[in-house]
Amino acid sequence: MSRPATSTVRAVVIVALGGALSAGCATTRYTQTALAQVPRGPEAGAVAKPGTSVSVEIERVKLRVATLDRAPQGQAIPRLGVRVVFDTPEIGYSFDPGQAVLRSADGREWRARGGDGHRPLPPEATVDLWFDAVVAEGATFELVLEGLARGPTRLDPVTLRLARRSGRSIDRVYWLEALLAPIAYGY
Repeated sequence: MSRPATSTVRAVVIVALGGALSAGCATTRYTQTALAQVPRGPEAGAVAKPGTSVSVEIERVKLRVATLDRAPQGQAIPRLGVRVVFDTPEIGYSFDPGQAVLRSADGREWRARGGDGHRPLPPEATVDLWFDAVVAEGATFELVLEGLARGPTRLDPVTLRLARRSGRSIDRVYWLEALLAPIAYGY
């Protein structure tokens, strides 16, 4: 068999398995805010492919940012929540959640709730930011993560672009349950 035919057969098998898997699954359509980093400098016009989480690095501090506003399609969209996990290389870093700003395309701004000054950041610190705003379908926002500091020195803010996206999740895999039921129940 030639190489192109082998790759075609492999592709057909993968598609068939994917179809069989999805046929035996319960799925839910949902919407959730997607994030994309807005680069600075010569790449300022480019925006990375959006996803529900993004990783960013600021002067050796790694940030993992994920949105918390997932909702089944057709239901009310909750207020925007964002989880930020800080991976600091050493002690001495702090973050003030009240300096994080959500900005709509028309210039309105919201500050994260619960901002009460700088807090020390231990390694792998997690901070949830909540805003009194909803990222609706068709709307675009920017999230400016300010408030990160190393000692008395403030670090540059990171700007993320936000927009609502649709997706589908697998809630239950019925065929797998049917295969495993005899094992689980001792039949």
